[in-house]
Amino acid sequence: MATGNFFTQEQLDEARRKLENLPDLTPQRITRDGALENLKDTILVLAKEKGYTVADIKSALDAMEFRFSEKAISGVINEGGGKKRRQPRKAEPAQIKTSSHDSQRA
Repeated sequence: MATGNFFTQEQLDEARRKLENLPDLTPQRITRDGALENLKDTILVLAKEKGYTVADIKSALDAMEFRFSEKAISGVINEGGGKKRRQPRKAEPAQIKTSSHDSQRA
């Protein structure tokens, strides 16, 4: 094994071989967005045909250790996908403060 801050070329080659032989985990790991997309049809059926509320669906998913916010579930139901783009606030023009005292001097 390497000691301190130095490694041999043999150690690096061995590490490279081991890393290159690790399996591809991409098919096994599904992102939160991917999971919601995958469950979308079922969530829509529950909400629109079976009378479940967003809170009911969240509770059922929580029991299965799928932690999604009510906002994310609502986004799926409302076809927004849970990712609404916010409009930036329009900057209000700065109000010039004038006191009655200043205007009397002029």
